[in-house]
Amino acid sequence: MNFKNDPKPDILRIEELVLKVKTGDIKLPKFQRPFVWKKEDILALLDSIYKSYPIGSILLWLTKEKLASERKIGDLDINERPEEYPTNYLLDGQQRLSTLCGALYWDGKDTKSMWNIVFDLERETFIYPEEEEKIEYFPLNKLLSTIDFLNKCRQFETHKQKEKYFRNAESLLKSIKDYKIAAVTIGDMSINEVAPIFERINSTGRRLTMVDLMRAATWSGQFDLNDTIDSIRTSLSIQRFEDVPETEIVRNLSSCAGFGINKDDIEKLRGCDPAVLKEAGEKCKNAYEHAVDFITRELPVTSHDYIPYSLQVTMIVDFFDKCPRPTFEQREQLKQWFWKTSISRYFAAFNTAQLAIDLRNVQDFALNIQSQLRFTRLIDFENFSNDSFRLNKATSKTFGLLLASNKPLSLLDGTSINTNTALAVVNRHEYHHIFPKAFLRSNGYSLDQIDNHSNICMLSLGNNREISDTKPSIYFKTLIEKLGGNLDRVLASNLINKEALEVR
Repeated sequence: MNFKNDPKPDILRIEELVLKVKTGDIKLPKFQRPFVWKKEDILALLDSIYKSYPIGSILLWLTKEKLASERKIGDLDINERPEEYPTNYLLDGQQRLSTLCGALYWDGKDTKSMWNIVFDLERETFIYPEEEEKIEYFPLNKLLSTIDFLNKCRQFETHKQKEKYFRNAESLLKSIKDYKIAAVTIGDMSINEVAPIFERINSTGRRLTMVDLMRAATWSGQFDLNDTIDSIRTSLSIQRFEDVPETEIVRNLSSCAGFGINKDDIEKLRGCDPAVLKEAGEKCKNAYEHAVDFITRELPVTSHDYIPYSLQVTMIVDFFDKCPRPTFEQREQLKQWFWKTSISRYFAAFNTAQLAIDLRNVQDFALNIQSQLRFTRLIDFENFSNDSFRLNKATSKTFGLLLASNKPLSLLDGTSINTNTALAVVNRHEYHHIFPKAFLRSNGYSLDQIDNHSNICMLSLGNNREISDTKPSIYFKTLIEKLGGNLDRVLASNLINKEALEVR
């Protein structure tokens, strides 16, 4: 059969399919989403099978590709077996086959397991038992073994409903064992050719990312990309950087392995020896720890959420991979580069060629091949100042960081603003209008003008409530009286020009 051009279905019984999953004959590739069905979804599938409703076909990929595959379905272990290729990977039907495999092969140990499912022989329904054992509850994990099935049925022999229970138990067994599913097999394709097929049939419409493909393509007994990503994220969690995107981690892994950070560079990881990948993973983790320590200590960044552009972290990580102990001057230039790329929206748009140039610039600076970290783009401060304040925007995150770096003092009383609290999460609770909204609306200003960066400051909660929608002519007077000789210092800490107080 030409699996690539002429896929044809095989009709297989459920018993055959689940056994192939449990024994590893059918593998669940790691680019699949994890098992996500809820208990009601599981019970609905079982009910459909019992009633002989159609549940759809499955799609298998027969290939010689050696990809990462799952070793567990929920809390159910999949049997280890010698690797044999070609092998079948499940592309469509993971949630359905996982449900059936989990329920029929549950080991019976943890009664709170999602696989502890029984069939109520009295009501002919599938349920999760609430820790009680009843004669009419038939555990699904007792169905496939003939001995287990018979032993369970013997318990009905003295029950007044024995005939009904025997009949319904046999009906249950027949419905599960004899239910047939169409399995369509494709083959003779690379993982890149299979990816769009997976994306097309995936019920969630989820596209396979570069990370999904590399997770599958680089797996071995010695290296698991999932473990590398999890290890890096865990090590950064104290500094609230556990949300660093997987894509950026894989970019840095590629660079640490001696390649670049673009897609074509990352593809080269496929051909790397597992030992090389493992070493690159350790280098990548060390570089991330150094980079995030630098970012959180020497910049007012308190979490990854406040990084304007993820590629900034990627570049800084690559710098620390090449230069883990930079000089004072190098650290100063790195900080300047961060602010310049943030304010100028440098990474808002990029292409492959430019990223390669940027990476070489950072690497040459890290290796002392050049003494300066080059940056030639002009910065439009006026445009930045007049941009509207929306904290899901990179420019507004940058503005928040600029305010924090200036150690702002609250306008009415000059108390220090806790910028760690203000920047702990990305929300507007710590940011307030210098000229209140109501005043500006009454004077004909548009929403964009009201919300631009130049009209935003950080205020303590008490000061914000006190000002509320008070007219500037009133609260500016109060501000001047309260601050006295500290007025200039407080205004400067909020990046406010003193002339602003002339506006009434």
